[in-house]
Amino acid sequence: MSIARLRRHADGVDVAGTFVNAAVVGATLYVLDGSPRYAAVTAAGFLILTLAASLADAVVGDYAGNALFGVVVLVGAVYFATLGSVWFPVALVVVGGWLLIDGVQHLRYSVTRDEVGVPYRHDGSALTGLPKALLVRLAEPFLLSA
Repeated sequence: MSIARLRRHADGVDVAGTFVNAAVVGATLYVLDGSPRYAAVTAAGFLILTLAASLADAVVGDYAGNALFGVVVLVGAVYFATLGSVWFPVALVVVGGWLLIDGVQHLRYSVTRDEVGVPYRHDGSALTGLPKALLVRLAEPFLLSA
């Protein structure tokens, strides 16, 4: 890890925007739930997770944040599975597993966000183009080895 790489990444991180996003998360939960403690703890957790993902991207490489988010979501799936729920943990395993695979594959093949070869845009109508762009993005970690 070089200092220049950390500086380059720090230039791209909007610290003020990260704090504003955390405040919006906290305010939204306060409006929905009415508990200032729950809203503050959740906003702080969101802020820590976002900063940790940015730090992981800076230290390890692009898409390390995706791998980190994937691990966090998989831990959440285990937690919700212990509560007796079935469908929600299954959905979390699918999402968390994809995020983890996406992060690991991009790191493994040293593909940065600037080097992603597929432009994510829809061609034609939104009804056909957007699902195609989504499917291409979902398949990307599996197609990197090809």
